[in-house]
Amino acid sequence: MTVLQFSLFFVALLVGYVLVHVRLVRFEEHLQKLAGIRTLDDRLKVLCDALEKLKFERIEGHLDRLHDDLEDLREATGNVREAIVQIPPPPPSRVEESSGEAPATAVVAASGPESPAARVLALVETRMLQLGYRNVEVLTDLGSVTEHGDADVQVECEQGGMPIKGRVQVRNFGVRDLALKSVAPMFP
Repeated sequence: MTVLQFSLFFVALLVGYVLVHVRLVRFEEHLQKLAGIRTLDDRLKVLCDALEKLKFERIEGHLDRLHDDLEDLREATGNVREAIVQIPPPPPSRVEESSGEAPATAVVAASGPESPAARVLALVETRMLQLGYRNVEVLTDLGSVTEHGDADVQVECEQGGMPIKGRVQVRNFGVRDLALKSVAPMFP
């Protein structure tokens, strides 16, 4: 063997040794990472034990109760929605200015029903609905209502399922007096 061959063989042997050493260092690092996995496994076992100790049955019971309560609430609000009577809004007013007068002396007129009878009818029905009466029927002929909105109106209605009769006194398109009595005490 010549010196050249020996030196090439020695260099190859040295390179092989370095490669094996580098691989062993990497393998040791990999084994250390695997040792860390064991501690993770121990931590996971502790976590699983802690979760088993929690009372999920109690929490599920509370959630079921909450669900039932929300369903009951939804049903109750549905019943309330059916019981509400939509009260018509009062007619908006408009200002009509006469040609020669200043805006301060403007005449205010209702833009809803034009006749006094229709205005009184709307006023009586609205007020009765606001007070909680249902199925309001006006018995008086409102054709004789004055221009100022004065009338005594005979009405029949219901409150709480009981029939009620009486009169509503209207002055200047405003309800002044209600005289209503239940029909039930009239029977022996």
